[in-house]
Amino acid sequence: MTACNCGALGEYKDPFNPYSLEYCSSCFSAYLEKKILRGVRRRVRGHPIAVAVSGGKDSLVLLNVLYSYQNELKLSSLIALILEEEIPDIQQERQKIIQYLHKHYSDLPINIVKYSELFGHTLPHLVTINDSKKLGFTPCSICGIFRKQALFQMSLQAGVDFIALGTTLEDEASTIILNIIRGFPTLSPTQNSYSNDSNTQRLPQRIKPLARISEDLIRIYIRIKNIPIISQTCPYAQRSLRSEITAFISTLKDRDPQGSFLFNILKTKNDSERKTSFPQNTYHCTRCQMISHHSLCPSCRILSNLLESSF
Repeated sequence: MTACNCGALGEYKDPFNPYSLEYCSSCFSAYLEKKILRGVRRRVRGHPIAVAVSGGKDSLVLLNVLYSYQNELKLSSLIALILEEEIPDIQQERQKIIQYLHKHYSDLPINIVKYSELFGHTLPHLVTINDSKKLGFTPCSICGIFRKQALFQMSLQAGVDFIALGTTLEDEASTIILNIIRGFPTLSPTQNSYSNDSNTQRLPQRIKPLARISEDLIRIYIRIKNIPIISQTCPYAQRSLRSEITAFISTLKDRDPQGSFLFNILKTKNDSERKTSFPQNTYHCTRCQMISHHSLCPSCRILSNLLESSF
């Protein structure tokens, strides 16, 4: 066994770094925390931040790191945002995570909002309507659009400047591949586009501190810190194209353990962002008043299709 620089037993390495040292658990944690903070340290200093917490490993690691370093980052405030889709099995596990958060982050404000409170329906109910009407939406497409809208709405109410998302390197790569397959742009217009109209409220910016961090490192950190996570897989996940892309990426990682292909995929996105421009005008949705690039926001368009007779 190789010794860590601190003299303790070296147990962990960064598989994506060919020059990685052997780390003990304490030094590995510090190493990963430094990597996570590297991309956001200057950007978020002094700002109020919200962390979108799903209860999965990625968002809980991100919350733990930002909470631990909030004084060093001089954050004016830190808040956890939890959106409950009201899926029964996942709901039970999420309640345990919420109890853990209250116990271990006792001074952390936690805002919890249910799907039915924001949209009038639970996610399972919307999926049932979609399936019965054969509208062709996948559960993940419904959830993704609604979740994005909900997080923006919760962040606006919380008065934060940034929403931190637990999006990992693998997540970013799968999204880029998915967008290419579907013929979508690699950058969402609402991510960094704001209205020139002073009457339209500015959207908080989304940041992804884990975007260059592999989920393999996140798993190690979770074990070291003994952070509980939701173990239940979403019952709708296997119906999505993303699940097949995730399996494909996993196969490629077996062939390329250092994950160079993942960083190459990210590079295509960055190159595209530099060459692509989007309309800057934004409006208030005529139904929900949320900021949108169209008179009707994506969430209300989906609701209109699902519940046409209700409008």
